[in-house]
Amino acid sequence: MKKILSLICVLILCIAVSLGVAGCNRGSGEKLSVYVPDGAPALSVAGINRTDAGKHFEVNVVKADTINSYVTGDNPQADVAVMPVNAAVKFLSDGQTYRMLGTVTHGNLFLLKKQTETDIASPAELSSLVGKTVGVINLANVPGLTFKTILRDNGVEFNELKDGAAVVTDKVNLKDVAATAATPSNADCQYFVVPEPAATTKVNATQGKLSVAGNLQTLYGGENGYPQAVAVAKVSVIEKYSTEISAFIESFAATKTWLMDENTTAQSIVDAVDGMTKGDLSHTFTADNLTKAVISNCGIRFESNAVGKAEVLAFMEKFNAVSNNAWGTPADEFFY
Repeated sequence: MKKILSLICVLILCIAVSLGVAGCNRGSGEKLSVYVPDGAPALSVAGINRTDAGKHFEVNVVKADTINSYVTGDNPQADVAVMPVNAAVKFLSDGQTYRMLGTVTHGNLFLLKKQTETDIASPAELSSLVGKTVGVINLANVPGLTFKTILRDNGVEFNELKDGAAVVTDKVNLKDVAATAATPSNADCQYFVVPEPAATTKVNATQGKLSVAGNLQTLYGGENGYPQAVAVAKVSVIEKYSTEISAFIESFAATKTWLMDENTTAQSIVDAVDGMTKGDLSHTFTADNLTKAVISNCGIRFESNAVGKAEVLAFMEKFNAVSNNAWGTPADEFFY
């Protein structure tokens, strides 16, 4: 009789353990790691702890230029990451380690002008930039590549001011500038490509000496912008934690609603991001410059691959056409 009871106890224990493994695929209290760069991507997850996904994910806001290190190497740290689409395609496009969950942000770039210059409100007006010099914050990456794409799509030639190249009068001259150099006192440039929230901050700080001349999202082709930052997740995580991944995807809509709610203060948003920030990081936004208009200008809107895959493929094709850096083309397996 004792043997039978012992056997029954063992069977019950085995079933309990089996159900525990199936129902909870990680240790008690352990959360899946999410890494996002500062700026608009950080805002896109700022409200995650107000959703069910906050029970399962720990967000780490890091310096923008370090995000690639969290998804590369033999044992990448990030279970999930939000990162620029071109970097995601360059490093993860085979879909073997990570897959793209969807597009998170759709552009936050604006063209600023000095007082004597004209607005560039439509693609037809891009020709007004010929002979001018446009300072681009991060010319070699998304801001510069996007602006080059817009010029190329509209038949406007450009000249990069690097390796001793001189300013020309028959093309748009593009100059890589630091964020601190995008000022009215910069004698080399008449226009600047600047991301939000820095764009609004500069306009306000210069009291009109710099103003918004154009919206790169509109200039690209309409109100929907372009795929700028995407969410990716490890294949192993997607397979083991499909319910949690679904909750993570759903959290973007809830966060967007919270960000735009008039009762949500800028300070509460900044505090939420501060609580997720790792290391010594000075954010690109503060409670003073994070208005609802600025948040809207950050283009936060989750778009599934069912809708956004074709746009990502088209965008990357354009990036490859204007860049010496071969970003590559994502395989079908890359898309979740």
